[in-house]
Amino acid sequence: MLVPTQVHLKNRAMLYLLVCLWTSNASADDVNGTWFLSVDNDTFAQSDDHYTNGLQIGWVSGYLEEFSEGPVPDIVAAGVSRLPLINGQGRQRFISHSLSHRIFTPNDTDTTEPIENDMPYSGLLFGTFTAGAQDEEKMDAFSFHYGLAGPSAQGENVQNEFHRLIGADQVNGWDNQIGDEILLNLGYEHRRRLTSFGSTNGWGGDVIGQLGGTLGNLISMATAGVGARFGWGVPDDYGIPPQFFGEETIGSRPYTSYGTDTGVWLFTLLNGSYIANAIFWDGNTFKDSMSVDYDPGILRLYVGVKARSGDWSGSFSVVKTTVPWDNPTDRNSQTYGRIGLTYTY
Repeated sequence: MLVPTQVHLKNRAMLYLLVCLWTSNASADDVNGTWFLSVDNDTFAQSDDHYTNGLQIGWVSGYLEEFSEGPVPDIVAAGVSRLPLINGQGRQRFISHSLSHRIFTPNDTDTTEPIENDMPYSGLLFGTFTAGAQDEEKMDAFSFHYGLAGPSAQGENVQNEFHRLIGADQVNGWDNQIGDEILLNLGYEHRRRLTSFGSTNGWGGDVIGQLGGTLGNLISMATAGVGARFGWGVPDDYGIPPQFFGEETIGSRPYTSYGTDTGVWLFTLLNGSYIANAIFWDGNTFKDSMSVDYDPGILRLYVGVKARSGDWSGSFSVVKTTVPWDNPTDRNSQTYGRIGLTYTY
């Protein structure tokens, strides 16, 4: 049961999330942008454990001369205008707002008993504000995550209501989930075009390097990776999957313009992270809760396809990730699918 202070914090956090998204919509007439939706689900592995579902919806601006032109409070625009890397001369600036919901569960979702040596139940609901910039060779982006973990994130209701709709069994162990906690996290991601070939109006592709890191009670980690794309009409953007919990569409706008009205290309990304803490593994930061001991290293491999036609684009990818703890099933990897949809105006 939530005490009045927790209810008050929950309501304030939810109000702020909605205000950010509403503000971006209200300013759409002033600054062109892109709406995006991405869905992660482990149905492709025919399981319902570990990272079982993720949903992100949001908006990214068109290019800005100054961050103050975007839908952000003046004090925030003044702050990000002083950050290094994203305020150089001639760089294409952008901002984005998003709302994300994530669900994590252990392997055995039938029992009502606490489960040792496996990932605890957790639901996460958080918003993300990102400010970034790019040029012909590289892209940099800073992000701020804010939200809730625990029962107030409604992971149990979302998962079991979806199971009811599809006729699946109910998940029974949510009484053992981590407790309520406010989430605050900072993130940074750098992408660099290492090489490119062909052209944007025909066959071509590129190789893009990735570096990043996050710090906070959501997750603290360092990430490095390399991605490649090949196909017809590959734009000169930085459109590879972000580091975990990153903004889906940073780097999704071309540096120049689309070379063709339509395009389709394959993409792949291999990255690795060193994780110092993650609330969905370590449990609550300031009180006792379920948790799991894990190795700090994790690898992820993305393989997918993306297609674009006019203002719309869609993508599908399969993600293979290592499981860095000795779980009850002795599995050392997990597979989930990702679907993305964007509309640019």
